[in-house]
Amino acid sequence: MPDLTPHLPLLAGIGAAAATVLSVGGAMRRLAWRVGMVDVPKLRGVHGDTVARSGGLTVAAGLLVALLAEQLVAQGLGSEGHLERLDHVYLLLPAFALLALGALDDIRGIAPLTKLGVQALAALWAWALGFSFDSLALFGLPEVQTGVLSLPLTLLFIVALTNAFNLIDGIDGLCAGLGFISLTGIAAFGWLAGQADAALALPLAAACLAFVRWNLARPRSFLGDSGSTFIGFVSAALALKAVRTPQGALDLAPLFLLLSLPVVDVTTVFFRRLLQGRSPIRPDRGHIHHVALWIFDGGSRRAAAVLLLMASISAAAAWLCGWEPMFTAAALALPLGLYGAIYYLGGYLSLRNLLAAGPATDIAEALASAEGANPQSALSDPQLLRLLELLELSSLTLYDGDGVRRWKLGADRDSHHALEVPLYAGGRVKCGWLVLKSPSRRRSALAFAAHLILPLYPLFMDALAAEPPEVEGAPGRTTRRIAERSRRLA
Repeated sequence: MPDLTPHLPLLAGIGAAAATVLSVGGAMRRLAWRVGMVDVPKLRGVHGDTVARSGGLTVAAGLLVALLAEQLVAQGLGSEGHLERLDHVYLLLPAFALLALGALDDIRGIAPLTKLGVQALAALWAWALGFSFDSLALFGLPEVQTGVLSLPLTLLFIVALTNAFNLIDGIDGLCAGLGFISLTGIAAFGWLAGQADAALALPLAAACLAFVRWNLARPRSFLGDSGSTFIGFVSAALALKAVRTPQGALDLAPLFLLLSLPVVDVTTVFFRRLLQGRSPIRPDRGHIHHVALWIFDGGSRRAAAVLLLMASISAAAAWLCGWEPMFTAAALALPLGLYGAIYYLGGYLSLRNLLAAGPATDIAEALASAEGANPQSALSDPQLLRLLELLELSSLTLYDGDGVRRWKLGADRDSHHALEVPLYAGGRVKCGWLVLKSPSRRRSALAFAAHLILPLYPLFMDALAAEPPEVEGAPGRTTRRIAERSRRLA
């Protein structure tokens, strides 16, 4: 039987992290409510209730207790403490600075440039500790020294990944689950490479996994900016030291595969927004988890499960190309093909959709800005018919949470394919539904159209806030279905 004594400190840290998150999650949630660290319903969200953003504090508490437990157990065994030989313990200083910055952002908001500046300083600290792009290897070719490019590459990578984890935190369990998968893979690579990264990565992975308990079903806590940026920064920095070839070069293929989901998402969103003529930093509902939500009819659990399965397959592929470089091309193609399938089903690989995106977005934004105070006038503008034509829609219909139709444009035919999109807006309206119909059999056209008409959502919410019309006769099939879905979300 193998001797587990050398691993007892790490095992104690993993157990302590999970136990701490499970035990203090409720107290952190109450603290978040007291200081106003809460997430209110918004148009780009998937919830109609106000939820505490206490996940970052909870996960960080779990990590601190875990590191203390590791040190105490190591000293009790008379062995060298893990923390005495780890450069990455000093990585906690910028990590907790980002945690504090994120907490302030969750409470009262912070300017984007301020956040980017602090993130860049944190990345600079990580670079000074040796978490850097110093030499690169790909496909088993000779390594390449980065020289003076080491610092800018490191800053770009860490800042981009920090924000990518924040942006991917859009549906329940996704960011925490992704943190668990990425950090577990990073720990495994570090262990094989002789690095001690597992002492930090595995307890944080356990904390992420335990936090899912507070973030599923009817979520009682979100990670918030504090939690997502904390996990993203630590994951990005540790990966730079753990994912190495036997010669010590940074192995790019496994590095990408371990972090592929946030990397693919932030890269796709950046270039898609540029193609549409929009600011790359302007938020919308075009992230990969939003696309998955539309594919699965708003089922956030199914969307998160599918995306996390893809991320797990990508992490397994990282092991494959790390074990044998000749399999690198196949290992890269597998997860990229899976993510590509999500974008294809969401209409993001259609040239016609991409060409129509600019004009359709212009119409939607013009209507929203010109008639923002008068939803009835804006929703009767003839330009909306042009918008339907561009998006290949036969009708747009707005329902309230009881399934009562409030507004309709176009010919509503039961034989056409439909997509039902839930709407929330800062507590003004508990729940509304926008039903898109199209004669096309391509569900991707509906999903893409739902993204492009996002600027009109405030008008729809204002229309829902008005007095409902009198309803006569028995409710129809669509009314009954909408009302039932609203009850399930309530």
